[in-house]
Amino acid sequence: MSYKSVVEWLSSQENLSVRYLTARYLTMKKLSKKEMISLRAEMLKWKPLKNLIALQNKDGSFRSYKKEPPGYATFTALCLMERCGMDIGDEPVSKALAYLAEHHINNGALSINTGGSGIIPCYLGMVTKSIIKMGGGGEPSVEESICWLTDHQRFDHKKTRAGGKKKWPFRSVVNYGCWSSVSCYHGVACAFGAFAAIPLEHRSRTVNERILSSLKYLEIHRVYMKSNLEKPIFRHTTEFFLNGNYRRNLIDVLESIADADKQLIENVWVRNAVEAVDNLSEDGKVILVKNYPTGLIDPLPFEEVGKPSRFLTYQWLMVKKKFGLINDKTNN
Repeated sequence: MSYKSVVEWLSSQENLSVRYLTARYLTMKKLSKKEMISLRAEMLKWKPLKNLIALQNKDGSFRSYKKEPPGYATFTALCLMERCGMDIGDEPVSKALAYLAEHHINNGALSINTGGSGIIPCYLGMVTKSIIKMGGGGEPSVEESICWLTDHQRFDHKKTRAGGKKKWPFRSVVNYGCWSSVSCYHGVACAFGAFAAIPLEHRSRTVNERILSSLKYLEIHRVYMKSNLEKPIFRHTTEFFLNGNYRRNLIDVLESIADADKQLIENVWVRNAVEAVDNLSEDGKVILVKNYPTGLIDPLPFEEVGKPSRFLTYQWLMVKKKFGLINDKTNN
């Protein structure tokens, strides 16, 4: 299927969020400001998104139906709202951020619970990236969370040592194995995603150092492979999903690599990973293989599992566009 045909498929009314995002970032024909405002208004009225937003409490929080820490559902909801194209100017997002700022940064970074034991690198990086992508880079919660990640997150791989040297007094990072002799892949990938989401002109020297450390770790793994085997570190890295909780799949990690430095596509280890995603696609469309429980609204009603995903295909085309592999003149 040609690139043009895939973009037309993404522009379907079946998914009003992807239709809006495609018109904003992928279509060759630029729409008027009035047309874009109309598409965005329809995106905000898309039923699956409205059903998610309806779960928001008056204080801005989202409550999980599972026995999860109080911040978990709000983290997840923010990530889903970001995927749909919402930003910090939208009331549900701003209310959720205000709730987190009041209740979940008491120890200097966004916490799944309300204290330091709930500051976990994977969840912290995951939600911080989404907030930045929604235009919230100046939020105090983001600034403090990035500071925590630069101070504490490790990018170690056996003899390779890198990352922040400050000790974290809570046992949670030990219990979850965040910083063993090989730093947890989930924490590295999510922290890297947050660093890479920061616009180039706003990256501090320390953030740039952490990005380089992340890339060295990922190069050892050829993005998603076991360091000493031609086998994915985790099965889920090539089983693409919309919600993975603390997990990142191959498209997510490649998105962060493209955000960090689009020139990295010139490296063989990055090109091979890009080819792996293309080989797993069908007629240019990425299949939604699974979703992990959101704790909010399950099964997640955005798209049908086992079918081509407009969300994932849009995300993948954006990754390729950032790498310069497609452009407005692409025909196939």
